Amino acid sequence: MSKSPVAEAPPHLTAGTAPLVATVATVSVMGVLVVGQMYVTIPLMPELAGAWGVSTGAAAASTTAFAFAHAVGSLVSGPLSTRWGRRTVMVASVLAMAVVTALLPLAASLTDGVALRALQGLFAGSFIPMAYAYIHARVAPHRVSLALTVVSACMGATVVIGQVEAQLVAAWWGWVWTFWGTVPLLLAGAVVSWRVLLPEERVSGSGLSGLKSALGSRMVPLYLIILVGAGSLTAVYTGVQLYGPDAVADGGAPLLALRASALPALLGAVLAAPLLARFPAPRRAAGALLVTVAALLVATAGGNDAVVLGAALFAFMAGFSTLGPALIESVGARAGAAAQTTAIALYGFTLNVGAGAGAQLAPVFDGFASLALFLALALTVAACGVLRGRRTT
Repeated sequence: MSKSPVAEAPPHLTAGTAPLVATVATVSVMGVLVVGQMYVTIPLMPELAGAWGVSTGAAAASTTAFAFAHAVGSLVSGPLSTRWGRRTVMVASVLAMAVVTALLPLAASLTDGVALRALQGLFAGSFIPMAYAYIHARVAPHRVSLALTVVSACMGATVVIGQVEAQLVAAWWGWVWTFWGTVPLLLAGAVVSWRVLLPEERVSGSGLSGLKSALGSRMVPLYLIILVGAGSLTAVYTGVQLYGPDAVADGGAPLLALRASALPALLGAVLAAPLLARFPAPRRAAGALLVTVAALLVATAGGNDAVVLGAALFAFMAGFSTLGPALIESVGARAGAAAQTTAIALYGFTLNVGAGAGAQLAPVFDGFASLALFLALALTVAACGVLRGRRTT
């Protein structure tokens, strides 16, 4: 395996290399718990609409509120880590998120629900960027690519796991337990994270010079690409909920199977990580985008058939789970050690802005085919941007 191109952090931040398995396992599981809350409201839209006395379309605002607040949380996580350290920010944000999550089922109106979802997203937003930054700084350089792929695949899986979990829990125990059942898991995860993650000194290079580097001309295209990619991911699964094939219109097992069809692709991405790491990150990103485009074109042509749509979702997630770590690695390499934390925080910001916009994009279209075609065109433009960037850097 070739050495990861991610720039190494300053020695005072890397003293004491983190144990690979324990670190990746902890960050991955916590990431699934934290980020999965963004997507649990997609299958719960009818239940939330009934509880809040609004339409199903209006209830979708709860997903958007989480995503946009998540973006803000990602943005402020960099400065917070400068003062308190990554581990402290990650654990404190999870504890605060657990409190808000416990209050969510008590919301009696759309306004209350959206406000609590925004707070939930705000605290969740501080975890993932700092997790990626921690991996860059603490994991052995030749293991960074593998660690990022595993963690990013788990983060990508949340769009499926979150929906599957919500659908099953709501069917068995009621929708409120989608939130209340998560609270003890978040509390336990915060304790484990504090014990597993290594303490850190203050992170240097997050001031004005770090921000200038993170906003350089070589960085902005990467942020725009993940903006489009994350928006497409959320839009696709919101579109499945709104415009899915007739065979899954009634929900239940068929819709559950359709959502779960993408999970094996995420496992495949993890298994293929050592091989894919041999290729430069920009090349992996471009290839991943082309796979997602092909998948959406298949969905455009045959999305009314549940089997065809399931295959398209499998391919789409295979591409997206490769795109994420490639872009994160590119961000870390281009930003340099001094600006990595700030750059990854900006990456998290744009990712979640895209996710929030995607939830609102899907209802604009009158069917899944037109939505998928639009997303295919947007991702084609993103792929061209990656390829052009390779030639100019």
